[in-house]
Amino acid sequence: MKSIIAILVTLAASITLYASDVILSNTLGAYYCAQEPNPKTYIKHTVEEPISIYWEDNIYPGFDDADAELMVKNYLDGVHLQTMALNTPDGKVKVYRYKELPQSYIDLVREGYEATKESQTKRNIVRESVKKVRSGDLKKSYYDSAEFDKITKEAAEADNRRSALTQQIEAEKSELDLIITETTREKMPQMNYTVKSDIVPLSDLAKKVIYGDEIQIIENATQEVIAYNRRIMQLYSASIFPDAAGGRRFYPEPLCGSSNTEFYDEKVFISIAPKNFRGKHQPK
Repeated sequence: MKSIIAILVTLAASITLYASDVILSNTLGAYYCAQEPNPKTYIKHTVEEPISIYWEDNIYPGFDDADAELMVKNYLDGVHLQTMALNTPDGKVKVYRYKELPQSYIDLVREGYEATKESQTKRNIVRESVKKVRSGDLKKSYYDSAEFDKITKEAAEADNRRSALTQQIEAEKSELDLIITETTREKMPQMNYTVKSDIVPLSDLAKKVIYGDEIQIIENATQEVIAYNRRIMQLYSASIFPDAAGGRRFYPEPLCGSSNTEFYDEKVFISIAPKNFRGKHQPK
């Protein structure tokens, strides 16, 4: 009997502590979400051809060789982005660029970019049509119409063209001569833009139940922040919902800010949309 009572007391205490963490995380989350800067997410304008970008990650911090390989593959096309700089875990900076680009490769990259835009446009037309059917603006019989058949075929053809060009670009890109230079932040070449990731300062108490990070995209010529995202995340240990997937530190929906930080710079630098996730540099 005593053992049963002890178990019940322990269980009740655990539930009480868990409930207090949930309340605390929501309370502190609301407090930090109310602090400046507001709004938490904005994009002042997009950039068609950034030419050069410095990524500075102060969360992990820095990009190791595996991270850098992904960044080069995903972003450095040599045309829209010609020079990339990344901070490293040892406090230095590595600069990446291609030695020479044949005109045939440059033309291919530009053709690929136009094909990507066309594919996105065609797919958006299909999505909007599907939304209209689901909302009742169009009858379900629209799916069997010649018009719907036409727009889906055009979207598929555009996507196939984009995919074929992407594979061709990647094949030719693998043959280019990549130059890597190690330097410091003070001595690195002038970059047009900086993408800076930082942890949001929180009190010791807040760190037990929430987490915060922010991304700033800075136009270096003017020092203007042209895009910004700050998110406050609830730790799963202080969330009302269990982690069904397992192994995750944060509840996926932020208390404020955008959760899609891994694609945030893609929305600004629209010509260098990444093909793959950037490795560990977006906290989970």
